[in-house]
Amino acid sequence: MIGQLLIHILFALAIVSTGLYAFALTGNIYAASLARNVYRTMSAGILLAFLMIVYTVFTHQFEYHYVWNYSSKELQAWYLFAASYAGQEGSFMLWTLWVSLIGVILLPFVKKRNWESQIMVFYSLICVFLLLLLVVKNPFSFVWETFAKDGIAEGFKPENGKGLNPLLHNVWITIHPPILFTGFAAMSVPFAFAMAALIKKEYQDWIKMALPWTLYATAILGFGIMLGGFWAYETLGWGGFWAWDPVENSSLIPWLVSVALVHTMLIQRKTGGLVKTNIILSSLAFILVLYSTFLTRSGVLGDTSVHSFVDPGMFAYILLIVFMSTFLLIATGLIIWRKSDLKADKADFALGSREFMMSIGSALLLGSAIIVFIGTSWPLFAEILQQPKIAIDPDFYNTTHLPLVILVMCINALSLLARWKGHSLLHIKKTILFSGFLALCGTLVSWLLGVRDPLYILLTFSAWFSMMINAELALKVMKAKFASAGAYISHVGIALLLIGIVWTSKYSVLEHARLVIGVPTQVLGYTLTFEGREQIEKEFTDREKYKFHIKVEKDGHVNHVAPILYWSDFNKRMSAFLEPGIAWSLGRDLYISPKSTDEEGGIPIITLKKGEKIVFPTDSTRSFRFIAFDMSAMRSGPSADGMIHPAAIVRIYSPKDSADISLRASLNMQTMATIPEPLVLPGTNQKISFAKLIPNKKSLAQSEAAFSFEDTSKPIPQKKEVFTVEVSIKPLINLVWFGVIAMVAGFFISIVRHKKDLIIVE
Repeated sequence: MIGQLLIHILFALAIVSTGLYAFALTGNIYAASLARNVYRTMSAGILLAFLMIVYTVFTHQFEYHYVWNYSSKELQAWYLFAASYAGQEGSFMLWTLWVSLIGVILLPFVKKRNWESQIMVFYSLICVFLLLLLVVKNPFSFVWETFAKDGIAEGFKPENGKGLNPLLHNVWITIHPPILFTGFAAMSVPFAFAMAALIKKEYQDWIKMALPWTLYATAILGFGIMLGGFWAYETLGWGGFWAWDPVENSSLIPWLVSVALVHTMLIQRKTGGLVKTNIILSSLAFILVLYSTFLTRSGVLGDTSVHSFVDPGMFAYILLIVFMSTFLLIATGLIIWRKSDLKADKADFALGSREFMMSIGSALLLGSAIIVFIGTSWPLFAEILQQPKIAIDPDFYNTTHLPLVILVMCINALSLLARWKGHSLLHIKKTILFSGFLALCGTLVSWLLGVRDPLYILLTFSAWFSMMINAELALKVMKAKFASAGAYISHVGIALLLIGIVWTSKYSVLEHARLVIGVPTQVLGYTLTFEGREQIEKEFTDREKYKFHIKVEKDGHVNHVAPILYWSDFNKRMSAFLEPGIAWSLGRDLYISPKSTDEEGGIPIITLKKGEKIVFPTDSTRSFRFIAFDMSAMRSGPSADGMIHPAAIVRIYSPKDSADISLRASLNMQTMATIPEPLVLPGTNQKISFAKLIPNKKSLAQSEAAFSFEDTSKPIPQKKEVFTVEVSIKPLINLVWFGVIAMVAGFFISIVRHKKDLIIVE
């Protein structure tokens, strides 16, 4: 009850703060001071509310629906912490927390620059809507309130919770979501600056103030997205890091817009141009974050994404639409209101100038965002058009992006050589030719190593070309001022990322293998030996988890990997969860994804439907057909010992003739255990049994029977465990990770370069 009340109080404080800041726009200093204090109080309360959620999870207060739905007594401490934000309510709380705390840092920055009221009125309004979502999806709701229609008694406390989805049982659940939501929250700042600029009619000064914040938002959101890709690669076992899943894409769209925004802000700062563009892009980046939330949380994606949350309910669904629409209308309304004032400084954007090329590059990035937006939103469009909801095939994104990325990388390289307000590239002809030659050499090496697709060759060349020019410029400026190299380092990272993507996505090789325990098996040039399984996490009764130890040998080098298969109460142990084993190396990864485990050897057992015919697995001269079940002995019901006696009519084909025989068994109706009555075929060593009746719940006629076969003249083969895996080689996958690190590092270095814009001067 206290938690629910606190959420309502915080919502009221957000409204008061917004109202006071709106009143302060008239110049009332007292209102601004009071609004500031209310905002800080609200932020402290939001932190308290989040800590209360963490406390209820750690203390297993399962009377709270959220705690019951996302945690359990079996979870380790770090997973209990992750459960605090793993569900819808908790993730909304985390997002709200980051927005409020970033606002606390933002407050003194904008106050010293006399932009406080104009910025914080919009920023506080964002908090209003986030807290309204928490009022509707309250993390402190009790189970008897949520399940009121089911007659759950007030005060009822379940013994245990449902637990966390086993796919989230990974260290990255404690890192990836907080970083991603920090990026979402930080994207609120450029939006608030842009709206404040429209209020103040100051269309140049805000760029200088907002640029470091925009760099931070772009860096942290990009880092969060890429961490999600690494998590998928390391944990989920499908062998990739980006599947163009609609939920993955929904975070990518605002990031692409924010990357374009960083570049257009730099153009305006240097030339005074693109005033309207930056206002619009700052608005779009934030609104697309809201759209991402809508897609992820509304349930509209349905089964088209493996990440989407369940339907939050109609009221929350409508509220998400209102949230998004409100800020879209605010931005559109203010832009239209100030349309006549939104005039850029005179800038000619000559064909050979840096601003022209950066503008083209930004436009291409926006083109990418539009493509991803259309593909990601397709399930929503299909629902509106009353068509089946299907996800767009990943090939759509790959095909449409290839030419875009090639152009972006070439333009990136040329733009850095061009001069601001310049008119020609002739002065850097030698640099272009030299870098082009080096890029050609790099491309030739790639061609010799196997890259043959024409578009991928062009992509490789453009990435090398961009990397050569950026690396040269980075080395030059580092000597004078390291912080000035941030942009170049980011661009080098993107080039490395693209080269890694070319090799990993296009030239990976894959093979399936059945690894018999103790038997070395040749797969893709490696010798793999399955050494056995080891049960882990035995202390937890809600799962059965095994490591499968595999020795990997190649050219005298020995490595060990341990893919994991496990069964969990989370899905009633209906199907196994898996984690891959990866033999990491600098040039390539050997990626082993587990598929199944079974046994070979022992007495062969084969399952047949009626009418199916097979060759005896123990005698190739004879065949066997399952004709029908004989249930005549069952008509009188179970015997005194609870047994029934089904039979299977089978036809035996020998080289000379065929004969129908009846194979009988006893079935215990309590344990469902089958006791077969073996039959040795006259004049042979072949012993067959009706081993098991496998009933079909929908149609008794479609039931199956399992039969065992034994050659009594031979010893029974020893049973051996077989581990079926999917083995793939990921060439140059580390270029992807090195590229991401360099790209994000470059963004943060650029923030340092602009630190003077963050310093508060009295």
